[in-house]
Amino acid sequence: MTGEVYEFAAFRFNPSTRELWRGDQRVELPRRTFECIEHLIAHRDRAVGRDELVEAIFGRSNVSDAQLGQVVLRARRALDDDGNAQRTIRTVAGYGYRWVADVRVAAAAPESAAETMPAVEPPEPTPAAVTIAEAPAHLPPPSSSRPRPRRRRVLAVASAVVLLATVAVSLTWLARRAPPADSPSPTAQPLQADSVVVLPLQVDGLRDDAWVRLGAMDLVAERLRQAGFRAPTSESVLALLKSEPESSAEPPNLRATTGAHLIVRGSAKRGASGWQIELAAAPEHGIAVPVRFTGRDAMQATRGAADLLLAALGRNMPSESERDRSLDETLQRARAAMLANELDTAREILTASPDLAASSAQLAYRLALVDFRAGQLDRAEASLDQILRQPEAEHDAHFRAQVLTARGAVHARRGEFADGGRDYDAAVALLTPEKDPLELGQALMGRANSRVPERRYDEALADYGAARTDLERAGDPLGIARVDANLGLLELFRSRPAAALGYLLPASDRFQSFGALHELLVSLTGIVQAQLAMLQRNEAAASVERGWALRERVTDPDQRVDLLLNQVEVQTGNGRLREAAAALAQARASTTSGNRVLQARLRALGANLAAAQGDWHEAADEAAAALTDWPPSGADEQRSGVVLVRQRALLALGDKARAETLLDRRRDPPEQPLDSAGVVTEALAMAEWEQQAGDAARARRWFRFAAVSADRRGVPAEIVLVAEAWAPVLLAAGDREQAAVVIGRVAPWATRDFDCALLQLRLFHALNQREPWFNALRQAQALAGERTIPAALLEPRTLDANSPLRLSDRAR
Repeated sequence: MTGEVYEFAAFRFNPSTRELWRGDQRVELPRRTFECIEHLIAHRDRAVGRDELVEAIFGRSNVSDAQLGQVVLRARRALDDDGNAQRTIRTVAGYGYRWVADVRVAAAAPESAAETMPAVEPPEPTPAAVTIAEAPAHLPPPSSSRPRPRRRRVLAVASAVVLLATVAVSLTWLARRAPPADSPSPTAQPLQADSVVVLPLQVDGLRDDAWVRLGAMDLVAERLRQAGFRAPTSESVLALLKSEPESSAEPPNLRATTGAHLIVRGSAKRGASGWQIELAAAPEHGIAVPVRFTGRDAMQATRGAADLLLAALGRNMPSESERDRSLDETLQRARAAMLANELDTAREILTASPDLAASSAQLAYRLALVDFRAGQLDRAEASLDQILRQPEAEHDAHFRAQVLTARGAVHARRGEFADGGRDYDAAVALLTPEKDPLELGQALMGRANSRVPERRYDEALADYGAARTDLERAGDPLGIARVDANLGLLELFRSRPAAALGYLLPASDRFQSFGALHELLVSLTGIVQAQLAMLQRNEAAASVERGWALRERVTDPDQRVDLLLNQVEVQTGNGRLREAAAALAQARASTTSGNRVLQARLRALGANLAAAQGDWHEAADEAAAALTDWPPSGADEQRSGVVLVRQRALLALGDKARAETLLDRRRDPPEQPLDSAGVVTEALAMAEWEQQAGDAARARRWFRFAAVSADRRGVPAEIVLVAEAWAPVLLAAGDREQAAVVIGRVAPWATRDFDCALLQLRLFHALNQREPWFNALRQAQALAGERTIPAALLEPRTLDANSPLRLSDRAR
C-alpha cells in the first residue's frame, strides 16, 4: 500500500505516513486500530475472515472475540461509523468483516506537503435504504398514516434472571454430605490469609487414570474447606483456566482474580505399589510447603496428602466420617467427567457403581442432575419427584434439601417461578450456614431469582445479600459474580436500567475472565435490554455482536435462541428489518426446551417486527398467540406492551370490536402518576383507544397520565414511547405549543433514535421552519434504515422558487 492514499467520504487514509485525516483534521489512531483499517482497505475486494484479521492486527491467534470486537468498534468510531450503520466496516455474520465504503486511490503527496494538502470535499452521503418513486432524489419513500409500532423490551430479563442460579446446581453433588469443619487447634499458627486455590494435578499413569487430574483436585479442595480454608469450587477454577491460552499453564492473574493467598499445585504418579501424590502450597511471598503421600489407590493417596498438607499449614485434619472410600472414588470420577462436560461418561460411571446401586435414591439424584445439565428437564423432574417420596429423602434433611434445590432449578428453568420458589423455601429451611454454606448460598440465590419475576423485590434483595455472604464463606468467587449479575437483572426488573448496567457490565467482565460462557451470555442479554432502555443503540449493537461471536460454543438450545432474539430486537429498533426477519425465522426454526417465557418473547418480538413492517394481520396473530400462552408471572410489564401492539394492529385492520375487549374501557386515569409495571404502555393503549373513539378530552387525560408516569419511572425508552404516540395527536389538533413541549422532552435523543428524530421533523414541518426542518430530515434519513418517512414530511409546507433552501438543491 506504500505510495498510495485512500480517500472515502470525508477521510484520507495514508498507510505510508500512518495517518488518517478527516477533512483538515488529523485523527489519532491506536496502532491496532490503524492496522485494522489498513488490512480491511487493502483487501476491500473480499470479506476478511476473523482469524486473518486477528493475525494481521495482533500477530498471534490466541485473541478473544471481545478483544477483536473492541478494535473494530474503535475503528468504526474513528470513521464516524458504528455497528448499526456499518457504512465503512460491515460485519459478515459467522465469518468476519468487510470494507464496504467506496474508495478512491490517489498518489501520496510529498511528506512535507502532507499537512498543507487541501481537504477533499466529499459528496453528500446517501442512505442506502432510503429510495422512493415520485420524490426528490435521496429522500425516503412515503408511508401511510398507519400507526407505527414502537419497539419494546420484551421478556428477555424474565428469561435470563433464573439461569445464573440454576447453572451451578448440577455440580454441587460431588460427594455425600461433608462433615462439619473442625475448629483450628489452639496451638496451631494459621496463616494470615485463609484463601486457597487448588489447581488440577499433573497425572503420570494409564489412559484410564485421566480422571485423577480433576478428581484429586476436587478432593484436595474439599479437605481444605472442611478444615476451614476458603477454596473456590472446582468449576470456578476450571472456568478461569479455560479463559487463558492453552499454552499457559497458569493464568497470570490467578491470585488477583480469586483473591487466593495460597496456590496448591500437585502431581499424581502410578507406581507398582500404588499411587504417589505430591502437593505444594505456595504463598504469594516465601517458599512453598511440600508434602508427599503414597497409598494403594488414588483417592487414599490424595486424602493422605491433603491431610499432611493441612498439618504442615497448622490446621487440624477434618474428622473422618464412616464413608465408603470406594463410593468416594466413584463420585470423584463422575464429578471429574461432569466438570469436563462429558455427561455420557458421568452416567456410565454412576450406573456402574455397586455402591450407588445399593442406594437407589442417591443414584437417581445424581443421574437427575446429569439430565438437568443436559437440558432433559422432564426426565430430571420425574426422577426428583420420585426421590422426594423415598424414605432416604424423608429422613436425611441435607439430602432432601439438595433434591429440593435441584427441582426448584428445573421449575425456574421453565419459568415456573411460584413452584420453584416453594422448593427453594423448603430447601433453605433445611440448611444451615455453618454446615452447608455452598448449598445454602445456591438455594438462597435460586429463591431470590424466583421472587424477582413476582416483584417481591425486598425479599429478593435480602436473599441475594444472604447468598453472597454464604458463597463468600464457601469460597466461591464465580457464585459471588452470579449474585452481582442477578442484582443487575433485579434493577432491570425494577425499571432502573442505569443502575442495572452498574452491576452487569463488571459482572460480564468477571464472567469472561473466568471463561464462564453461560453466565456471560445471560449477563449480555441483560446488558442489551438495559442499553436499549437507555437508548444506547450503538452500545446495544456492540453487546449483541459480543454475544453472537460466541454462538459456536453455545450448546444450550434456549440460549442460542436468546442470542437470535437479541439480534431481532436490536435490528428492529435500528430499522434493519430484513436482517431482523432472517434472525427471527432462524429462531422460529430452532428447537427449544419449551420455556414459556422464551416462547412468549419470540412471539412478542414477532408481533413487533410484523408491525414495523406494516403487516398488521401477522402482528395481530402473533400478539394473540403470545397473550394466549403468557407466563403467569415474570413479565407483566412486557405483557402490556404486547397488548398495545395487538390493539394497534386490530385498529389498523378496522376490527374495533376485538380491540375493545383487550382492556377495561370504563376506567378513568388515576389522579397521580404511578410507577408500577406496565403502567405506561397500558395508559397509552387506553389513550389511543379513546382517541380513535372520538373522545379527545378523555384521550388527552390518558396521554397526560402516561407522560407523568413515564417521567416518574425515568426510563428514556418509555418517555420516547409516550412522545411518539402523543405528539402527532397534538400536532393534528393544532396544539403546537403542547406538542413542542412533548417533543422537546425527547430532543436530546434525536441524534441516536429514529423516533425522536422523526418527532423533530414533524414539529419543524408543522412550524414551517425550513432550516431546522431540513436538518431534522437529514437526521431522520440517517437513522431510518428500512423504515419510511411520511411523504408529507419530505417537502416543506411552502416552497419559494428563489429560496436558497430548495430541497432539490440541498439533495444534490
